[in-house]
Amino acid sequence: MLIINQTAQDGTVSFELEGRLDTTSASEFDAAVNKTLAEAKAVVFDFTKLEYLSSAGLRVLLTTQQTMEETGRPDVTVRGANDEIKGIFAITGFDNVLNVK
Repeated sequence: MLIINQTAQDGTVSFELEGRLDTTSASEFDAAVNKTLAEAKAVVFDFTKLEYLSSAGLRVLLTTQQTMEETGRPDVTVRGANDEIKGIFAITGFDNVLNVK
């Protein structure tokens, strides 16, 4: 199960995720993100409460980064990821694509 809390302030859209971002929940997450990209100057993903990230979740992060870059707004940040998720970013090279804090 994935809980998505979304806020927007001064052009920055933030998504706080809680639970599991997996094949089942990735489409819901993708839809929530896509609704905001046209207006967003920056996107922040807060993974402090995220327990699990699958390849389907990685796809959403990658397409978000690509969309933001294509429109000249490449500011996509992931913060609060646990060591396991940071390890996934390192293995896949996502730590070179996204701003991981």
